[in-house]
Parts: sequence; structure tokens; C-alpha cells
Amino acid sequence: MFQVVIQSALRQMKSKLRLPAPPQAGEGAPEPSKSKDKSSLILILFLIGTILLLAVFGNLA
Repeated sequence: MFQVVIQSALRQMKSKLRLPAPPQAGEGAPEPSKSKDKSSLILILFLIGTILLLAVFGNLA
């Protein structure tokens, strides 16, 4: 019974996560500015925040 529930949940998740249809040949590729990945920005902000926290709290000992 547990396996049936898990399989049903996986099927529902897969149906929700289906990729959109590829663009038509006449439309061309999407603009790179619209689909830009934000992970590099998040990584840079995290690194800057880490350095700032080390600078502030590093002298407390």
C-alpha cells in the first residue's frame, strides 16, 4: 500500500514538472536577458555576506 501511494505521488509530481513545448521554428530562440540564471548573483551575494560577517565577528575572540 505504501508503494502505491509513493508511485501515485511521483506520477503527480512528474505530470506537474513536464517541460513546456519547444518553441516553433518561426519564433526563434528566447532572448538571453529574459531567461538569465540568477544562481551566480545569489552565490556572489552569499560570499560577500560571509566575508562581511567574518570581518565583523572575527575580532570578538
